[in-house]
Amino acid sequence: MRFVDADRYAELKATGKLPSPKGVAFSIIKLLQRDDFRIGDLVQLVQSDPAIAGRILYFANAAAFGRSRPMVSLQRAIVALGSFRVRDLVIGLSVMHGNKSGLCTAFDYEEFWGHSLATGIACQELAHFAQIASEEIFTIGLLARVGELALASLFPKEYSEILLAARERGLELAVMEQERFCMDHHELAATLLDEWGLPDVLIQAAFHYENPDAAGFADGSRVQTLTHSLSFASSLARLCMVDEESRWSLLPALLARAARLGISGDSLNELVDRMVERWREWGAKLQVRTQDIPPFADILAASPPLRRMGSTADTENRRARSPCLHVQLIGIPLAELEPLMQKVEDLGHQPVLVDDTPEGLIQALRHPAPIIIADMSAPNLNATDFCRDLRRTPTGKESYTLLLVAQESESRILEAIDAGADDVLSKPLNAQTLRVHLNTAARMLILKEEIHRERLGIMRSTDEFAVAQKRLLQDALTDTLTQLPNRRNGLDFLASEWVFARSSGTPLAFLMLDIDHFKRINDGYGHAAGDAVLRQLADILKHTSRSEDMVFRYGGEEFAAVLTNANLKIALQIGERIRALIEKTTFQWKDQPIPLTLSVGVAISSGTEADSLELIRASDLALYQAKECGRNRVMAAG
Repeated sequence: MRFVDADRYAELKATGKLPSPKGVAFSIIKLLQRDDFRIGDLVQLVQSDPAIAGRILYFANAAAFGRSRPMVSLQRAIVALGSFRVRDLVIGLSVMHGNKSGLCTAFDYEEFWGHSLATGIACQELAHFAQIASEEIFTIGLLARVGELALASLFPKEYSEILLAARERGLELAVMEQERFCMDHHELAATLLDEWGLPDVLIQAAFHYENPDAAGFADGSRVQTLTHSLSFASSLARLCMVDEESRWSLLPALLARAARLGISGDSLNELVDRMVERWREWGAKLQVRTQDIPPFADILAASPPLRRMGSTADTENRRARSPCLHVQLIGIPLAELEPLMQKVEDLGHQPVLVDDTPEGLIQALRHPAPIIIADMSAPNLNATDFCRDLRRTPTGKESYTLLLVAQESESRILEAIDAGADDVLSKPLNAQTLRVHLNTAARMLILKEEIHRERLGIMRSTDEFAVAQKRLLQDALTDTLTQLPNRRNGLDFLASEWVFARSSGTPLAFLMLDIDHFKRINDGYGHAAGDAVLRQLADILKHTSRSEDMVFRYGGEEFAAVLTNANLKIALQIGERIRALIEKTTFQWKDQPIPLTLSVGVAISSGTEADSLELIRASDLALYQAKECGRNRVMAAG
C-alpha cells in the first residue's frame, strides 16, 4: 500500500479543494482524537445535526445489524454502533453531502455516488463474509473510490481529459493518473482515509479492491476476505448502475467474484435482491440516483439483449442472441420427438437426433454436443451410467446435460444429479420451461468459458467453483482436527471485538482453557486417543458456547474463547460452567473411559490495553496460576 508523499499531500490540502468532512463530522474527528473524550460529548455533537442524528438512528435499527428491538434513544444507538464506527459513518455521509457536484465535466458525480452508495449497501450484506461489522464495511464501500473524486476536485480540466482518453482508448485509469499527476486514485484514497482515522484494515481493502489477487494477502486472512468482499460489492454496484445490455455482459466476472467468497445459487439471488431494495430506499433518503433492477434470478435467466444501433439488420440482431448450439436428443419417444425438435429450433438451436443404441450412445460419448437432452425412461438408456461416463470424457465434462423424467420416476432425480446431470425436467414439457432451461444452459456454457479463463480451468461451472472456494476459505479458517475455528481465525475475531469494545465501552472477556495432564493421556492411551479427546472436547465447547461468542483451538491441548459483552462475573460463570461440565463428562476411547479436567484463565478488557494481545497474555498468566493452585479450576487475571 502506498500513500501520497507527505509534502505533496500538504500542498494539495492547502488548495482547499480536497473532499473532506465538514461541520459536525470534522468536530467528531477532533473529539475522538482525544484520549479523554466522553460518549456524552459525542451524543451532543450528533444531536446538533438532525439529519445526521436521524441517519445514525436508522443505521442502528437496520435489520442487517440483527438487532431485534428498535432504538429510539440516540445515546443507545451510538453506544450500540460504537464511537469510532459512528465517526466513520458520519465521515462518509458528510463527504457525500458536500461533493454531489463539481467542475470536472467528464466525471459523472451522480453515477459516482449512486455506485458508491450501492457498494456500501452491498458491503453490509457481505459483512459476515468479510468478518467485520456491517457499519464499518458500509463506510469503506461508500468511500472506496474517494481518490477519483479527489482528483476530479483538484484537477477538473486535466482529469476530464484523462477520463475521456481512458474510455476512448481502453487504457487503465491508474496508469494515466500516474503519468499525469505522479500519483493515482488508490494512493490518494488511502492518504485521505488514513488522515480521517479509518482502521488500517479498511484502508488496505480500499487500496487493493480493484485487483485483490495482486495484494498478496494470506489466504483466508481477514484483510483478504474483506478486500474480496469490497471487490465483489463494487461489481454488484456496477451491475445496478448500467443498462440491460451492459448488465448481461458483466455477469461472468460478477459470478466469478461471488464464487471467490463461496456465494452461489439462491444465496446470491436473495443477497442481490435485498441489497437493491435497500439501495433504492437509501437513495431516496440521501437524494442519490438509483434505478429499478429486475430480480437477480430474472437477470440470470434472461436471454442476451438485442443490440440496436440505428437501422441494424436482423442478421446483426441474431448475432447478439444466445449462440446457436447443437442440442443432442437421446432416447426421446417418437410421439414427443418432433414437437421437441421444433421447440429447440424455434429457440435458435440445432437439434441433433442420437439413436439410443449402444453404437449411438458411444458416438454421443465420443462427440458430445454442448447441450444434451436425454429421456430417463428410454428403454436402451441408463441415464445414470450415461451421465457418469460422459463426465469422464474431456469434452463431456463441459456439456450441459438435461434429463427428462416422468412424474412417476421423480425418485430417480437425485441419482441422476449425483451422476453428473446438470438439471432435470419433468414431463410433459412446455415451451416456456424449455426456453428457460436452454437459456440457462447457454448462459452457463458462456460463463464456464469466462470462469475457465479467469481461474485457469479449475472448475466446471460457477456454482462448482463457489462450493470449492467456500471449502477452501473454510479450511483456511478451521482447525483440521477439531473443526473449530483455528488460531488465526480466533485472533482476528478477538482483534475486531476488542476494537469494538474499546470504542463502544461494552465489556469483553477472553478465556484460555487447557487440558490438565494431557501428556498422560497421550502416553497412557496413545496419540490417537489424545486426538479423540480433543475432538470430543471441541464438540462440547462448540455446543455449550453462546451464539455471539467464538471458541477456537489455540494450539496443542489449549483452547480459547472470546466472550462478547461479558463482564468478569459472567466470564467466571461461563468458565466455571465449562470446567464443571468437562469434569462430569466421561470421555471414551475404544470403550475405555478417560477422566478429564480443565484449567481456565480469565481476562477482562479494561480499555487501557495497547492491543488485543494483552488480553491473551493476561489470561495466560491466570491459567498458569490455576495450574499452580492445583489445576481443575478457574482463575481471573489480577
